[in-house]
Amino acid sequence: MAPIYCSKLRNTVIPIVYFLLLSPTINAQSIYRTACQGNIARLDSMLLKVDINTQDNRGRSLLHWAVACNKQKVFEHLMAKGIAFNLEDNEGATPLYMAVRFQHMGFFDALAGMLSDVDWQKRYGASLLEKAILNRDLSFVRKLVESGVPIDSKNKKGSTPLEIALRTETSEIADWLVTNGADRTLVRNFTPQGDYMGQEAPGKEAKVFAPNFISSEEYEFGSVFNAKGNEFYYGVDLGGRNVIRFSKREGNEWTQPKTILSHERYGYNDPFLSPDGNRLYFISNQALDGQGDPKDIDIWYVERKGVGWSEPINAGPNINSESEEYYISFAKEGTMYFASDKNQSHHDIYYSKFVDGEFQEAVKLGNAINTEAYEADVFVDPNEAYLIFCAQRPDGLGRGDLYISFKKADGSWSPSVNMGNTVNTEHHELCPFVTEDGKYLFFTSRQDIYWVSTAIIDALKTKSTAMD
Repeated sequence: MAPIYCSKLRNTVIPIVYFLLLSPTINAQSIYRTACQGNIARLDSMLLKVDINTQDNRGRSLLHWAVACNKQKVFEHLMAKGIAFNLEDNEGATPLYMAVRFQHMGFFDALAGMLSDVDWQKRYGASLLEKAILNRDLSFVRKLVESGVPIDSKNKKGSTPLEIALRTETSEIADWLVTNGADRTLVRNFTPQGDYMGQEAPGKEAKVFAPNFISSEEYEFGSVFNAKGNEFYYGVDLGGRNVIRFSKREGNEWTQPKTILSHERYGYNDPFLSPDGNRLYFISNQALDGQGDPKDIDIWYVERKGVGWSEPINAGPNINSESEEYYISFAKEGTMYFASDKNQSHHDIYYSKFVDGEFQEAVKLGNAINTEAYEADVFVDPNEAYLIFCAQRPDGLGRGDLYISFKKADGSWSPSVNMGNTVNTEHHELCPFVTEDGKYLFFTSRQDIYWVSTAIIDALKTKSTAMD
């Protein structure tokens, strides 16, 4: 199967491909892929044995797929055959939402016209406006408001459309909303204070980190604090373009997150600091000369220059290959751990020692970590006591789970195990990071950054030791 990358540069993937990658594992005969391909004859043949209102393992119907894939004839065919046109998927999204998400105005008009008696404006309006703003699509924002969606609808995070537009610096949409009556007094301002941005510490149940300040309506991932805990870096997907943002504690207050690495053609994400904090490593599809067409994903870094950073520097041939390398973490003496798919069709985890200022030839970890499945997004404990990484395996709970392996007394790694439902869900868990004080595990899930007590790691270590 095609790997569902635990971390990737989505600016290199058009939206419909992203939709397909995150959909269920399916072969060429799948009824959903057939709908997406527009093959009506084959679709009808399959419908002889499958209910027309079938839903995939994410709850998406054939109509979700037809809209997402922009297949007008399949859409019309399914409607003529009586398909339920307002089924919700596992996250509450209907085909109408797909029309907004993939910016297909014709499908939206057709579906909205059939929903006139459902009061969809109040039920779905907030999520539809949120997606239109994240798409930076003023035409759809205007369409939704003119269709009766309340201009001050609050989404699940309590944000109004104007608050979302201001937070995402979508000024044209923000101006339009204000001109058309959006209430400025409903816009909240957040100024976190203190350690960990003043958030209530999590226990054994994972919580969203810094909602509406760090974890917002956008897709945030790949987060890291510096050793002192007064700098925070993370990746953000801006509708297919990845950037790295930064917030700093000044006195007792945290600064508003700002973008420190971005490019109109290249993507930057998965930030991680070197052990001394003087280099910020990340992944990018940037051309080696910094000017050419995007290339395969490599590991890069920038160096501190006063209060700023240098231009991006490629990590070199002992790390990077002609295939993909991504997600970086370091042991305290400088050994880099990362993922690569060089010389094979799936990603595995490698390490490279840092000797006399140079990374050495990378070494692939053994089968306690790497399998025929997909392994990536590795975090190494600074003392190399354990590894946490993302994998897709038959025992997984969702589309990508976090696994852990512990260093044994003889220096080998214990067989990696799933970290369980304290962390993993039916969704996609990725981008692990443990804070310098060893208290909290950060990771990405459901397009937000989560954190949880590392007591779960201690419990898994006890279990692993008992099994040796």
